[in-house]
Amino acid sequence: MSEKNAIFTICAKNYLAQALTLKESVLKHNPEIDFYLFLADEKTKDIKDVDVVELDDSWISDWKGMAFKYNVIEFATSIKPFCFNKLFNEGYNKVIYLDPDIFVTDDLRSIYDDLQKYSMVVTPHYNHIETNYTGAVTEEELLFVGIYNLGFGAIKNNDVGRQIVEWWMDRLSNKCFADKEDALHVDQRWIDFLPGFFPKDIKISHHPGINIAIWNLHERELKIENEKYIIEDLRTKEKYPLLFFHFSGFDPYNRTVINRRHPKYNVNVFPSFITIINTYSDFVNKMNYECFSKLKYSFNNFNNGEVIIPLHRRLFRIYLENHNISLDPFNTDNSFYKILKSKRLILKDKTIDYNSGITKERNINISGIDKIYNALIKIFILVFGVKRYYFLIKYVRMKTRLESQVFLIDK
Repeated sequence: MSEKNAIFTICAKNYLAQALTLKESVLKHNPEIDFYLFLADEKTKDIKDVDVVELDDSWISDWKGMAFKYNVIEFATSIKPFCFNKLFNEGYNKVIYLDPDIFVTDDLRSIYDDLQKYSMVVTPHYNHIETNYTGAVTEEELLFVGIYNLGFGAIKNNDVGRQIVEWWMDRLSNKCFADKEDALHVDQRWIDFLPGFFPKDIKISHHPGINIAIWNLHERELKIENEKYIIEDLRTKEKYPLLFFHFSGFDPYNRTVINRRHPKYNVNVFPSFITIINTYSDFVNKMNYECFSKLKYSFNNFNNGEVIIPLHRRLFRIYLENHNISLDPFNTDNSFYKILKSKRLILKDKTIDYNSGITKERNINISGIDKIYNALIKIFILVFGVKRYYFLIKYVRMKTRLESQVFLIDK
C-alpha cells in the first residue's frame, strides 16, 4: 500500500496570491502530492471559487477564541499543529508545512526521505558560525524569534510525531503570542525545545537549498546550471539543488528589496537572486495579487463591524484566564463585548490598519511630541531626581504592557 503524503500552507485572504503561487509551484514539481490551503480567515464571496479548508469546530474547537485573542500572524501560526493533526487523522503518513510566501523549484523527495528515519525535519535560520557576523538579520533578533525557522516543517505520523503535535497544539492554544515579555514568538520558540526532547528523532537539516531567505543569503549564492536553480554554499563551495526559496517580507511591487524589514540588504547586495525574484514576482502578480492583497482580514471586527484593536485582544487573553467560560468573542451579545462597551473601550473610527498595526494618519507630528516629552522628563529629573526617574521608567515599562490594562475592565 503506497504512502499518503501531503503539503499544506496557511494564510489569510490577503495572502491568497502567494498561497496559490506556492500551490502551483508545489504541484509542478511534486504532482503526486496532495496540497491543502487552510484559510485562517473567513471565506467571503470575494474568494468563493478558491479551494480552501475552512475553520471548523470539528478539528479546532476554540478557533474563535484563538482568532480573537491573537492577531493575524499569531492566529495563522497558532493553528499549524491543528492542521498537522487534521491531516494525520485523515490518514496522511508524512506531512510538510510551507509558508504561503514560499516558491518551490524542485521535487521535495529528499525531505520525505528524511522522514523515513526521523519524525520531524526543521531548518536553522542559518548554518555557519561566524566570529564577525555578516547576516542581514541580527543575531539578537534571531535569538528572540527562535533558532529554527518554522516557515518550513515536516512531521511524520508516528508516535513521536503525534506526541509533538499534541504538545504543540496545547501550547499554541494559549501561548502563540509575539511577546518579548513572555519570551514568546508565535509558534517558533516552542520548537527550540524539541531537539533536546527527541535528539534521535529530530533532523536539523543543513541542506543549503532548503528554506533560502533573507536570514541566510549571506551564506549562499544562486546559480543556474542545466536550466535548474543551484545553490552554492559560499563557505564549503559545495553545490545543492534549490528546493524552495522563502520570500518572507517580500513585496511583489518592489523587486529591488528582498525583505521590507531589511531594505538595505537588497538585490545590489545579493545580485545572484535577481532572476528568481523576477520569476516569482511575475507568478504572484498573475495570481491576482492586486485584488487579493487588498482583501480585509475578517477577524479584525466584531459582528457589528466595530473595530477590534490590539488592546481588546490582550484584555481578552486576561479575561479568559480570570473567567472559566466559553463564548464567541466576536458576538456583540456576549459579556466581554458588553464590558468593553460599558467601559467606553470600543473604537468606532478606522484610522488604523490593524493587520499591520501601522497608523494611516500621516499628520501626526512625532518629532514635536518627542520634544515635549523630552522637556517634561528633564523637568521631572530636576524636581524629583534621577533615582525617582529610574524607578518611574521601570514602573511605566511594566504598566504599559497591554495585559496590564486589565484594570480598565475590572468592576
